[in-house]
Amino acid sequence: MTAGLKLERLNPSVKAGTVLICVLLLSFQYITLLNTAVLAVCLLLLVFFSDARLKSIAALMAPALVAAFGLFMLGLYYAKDGAVTSDLSSLDSIPFALRAAMSRNLETALQLSTRLMAYAGLGILFALTTRGEDFVISLMHQCRLSPKFAYGILAAFHLMPGMVREYRQVQLAFAARGIKTGPVSVKVIFAMLVNCVRWSESVAMAMESKGFTGTWARTHYTVPRIRWYDWLCAVLAIAGIVLGMIIFR
Repeated sequence: MTAGLKLERLNPSVKAGTVLICVLLLSFQYITLLNTAVLAVCLLLLVFFSDARLKSIAALMAPALVAAFGLFMLGLYYAKDGAVTSDLSSLDSIPFALRAAMSRNLETALQLSTRLMAYAGLGILFALTTRGEDFVISLMHQCRLSPKFAYGILAAFHLMPGMVREYRQVQLAFAARGIKTGPVSVKVIFAMLVNCVRWSESVAMAMESKGFTGTWARTHYTVPRIRWYDWLCAVLAIAGIVLGMIIFR
C-alpha cells in the first residue's frame, strides 16, 4: 500500500480518542453482528492499511481468543439470573452441539465473547499502528500533558530494555557465586531495582544539566499535527459504530 493510506500516519491522540469513544459505544449495546463487524473491520485495516505483520496480529489475538472462549462457555452454561441452565442437560440423547444451539444462553454467550473480541480488535489496531514515543509526544502537544510527565514516561520506557538486560546480568552474577535463583527471585529483583534507581538518578541529572526544566518555553524536534484526514477517519469510525447500532438492532 502507499504510505499515504497507512494508519501509522494518523495522529496518535485522535486515534486514541476515537478508539476510546468506539469502545464506550460498544459497551452500551448487545449486538453480536455489530461486534463481529467491528472485529472484521479492524483486522482488515491491519492487514491492508498498516505495516503490522500477520505474526504480530496472531500473537496478540491468541490471548483474546482464549478469553473470549472462556466468556462464551461461561455465558453458555449459566443463565442471566445466575442459575445453571437446564437446557443443556435435559436431553442427553441430543448431541452437545445441538443442545448448545437450543440453549437460551447461546445469545448471551455470543454477545459476551464477540464484545470482548471487538474490544481486542480495537486495542490491537491502536497498539500495532502507534509508536509509544509518538503517542506520548502527541499527548504532550495535543492534550497538554506536562513535559515533566511526558519525558518521564519516555525515560522509563527506554529503561525497560536495560532492566531486562540487568536482570539477566544479576542472575549470571549470582550463578557465578554459586547462589541458586529461580526464574523470579526476590534477591535478583532487589539487586536489579537498586541499579535502576541509580540509572534514574543519572538520567535526572543529565536532563537537568542539559537545561531541561519541564516548561513549555522550548523547541521540539518533532511537533505532531492534526490533519483533516485524522478528523475524517475519526468521524467515519464513530459514525460507522452508531450506524451499525441502528441497522443491526
